[in-house]
Amino acid sequence: MNDLQKQKIVEAIAKEERRLGSARAVANKCDVSAATISQMKNAKWELIRQSLWQKVAARLGVAYSQWQIAPDITNTRTLTQVFSDAKNDRLFIAVSHKAGSGKTEAAKQYAAQHTDQAVYFTQAREWAKREFLLNAFQTFGIETPRGIVSIDKLGQRLIDFFNERVHLSPVWIIDEADKLKPSALRFIITFYNQLEDKAGMVILGTDALKKEINRGVRLNKKGYDEIASRFGRNFISLVGATKSDVYAICRANGIEDKQKATDIFNEAQPVQVKVEHTGGISFIKVVEDFRRIKRIIKRELIKQRRYEKTA
Repeated sequence: MNDLQKQKIVEAIAKEERRLGSARAVANKCDVSAATISQMKNAKWELIRQSLWQKVAARLGVAYSQWQIAPDITNTRTLTQVFSDAKNDRLFIAVSHKAGSGKTEAAKQYAAQHTDQAVYFTQAREWAKREFLLNAFQTFGIETPRGIVSIDKLGQRLIDFFNERVHLSPVWIIDEADKLKPSALRFIITFYNQLEDKAGMVILGTDALKKEINRGVRLNKKGYDEIASRFGRNFISLVGATKSDVYAICRANGIEDKQKATDIFNEAQPVQVKVEHTGGISFIKVVEDFRRIKRIIKRELIKQRRYEKTA
């Protein structure tokens, strides 16, 4: 790892310290000692093992990919507005849409741009309630209580964390919420009950999120009607990548030729979708899977580099 990469990690530490409130909280999140974080910040790099740099980089989401995100595209604009509404108006909002629609990148981007404004991001896995809470503790830099602690007390400590930041209008973005087990999803009920009008939450998931919650309501499964109620029984869907969006993604990654961008859009297999708006209903062509666009653009960039080497 070179010095430029290490400097990028130090910058990420500074941002996370502003978000979480202390260097110790960052150390808790990264599962390293406070001394290690101090040495990184104070450029005492010769004392730090390579494995620690890699660990901190992974925990803070520092990436070295050359892929560039185009910020002003349809799905990102929609999600940014959702996150802002949830934060500013302390709302609970659910977004359920197909995989590959850019939800994760938009959420990470929003969190990174609001590091000192109490925006918290969790990428969920197949966790039950205790696992969910303990992972949230680490993500937010909350020191895990020693000894045997009840799940209820863990939940209350997390709620206290948000209560301490009510003046900042905190918002918690939970990505891949459809992976959470029912006991973890039910914690949202308690979170809402104690933080209504104090904090916001956005849960993101694939189509399975909407299907699972609605199925739970229909089958009268424990807690599901309450969960649906907390989110207004509404799930926001996205549009996809329009031709203009694909142009923007191409430009951000070094493909300026408009015909080439059009070819990429067509190769990515656009479909026609119905879009409702204030003027009525219209039909537009979009690419639903952003990963497909990314793969095609990367292939074209490789071809472009090979051509430049031989030219």
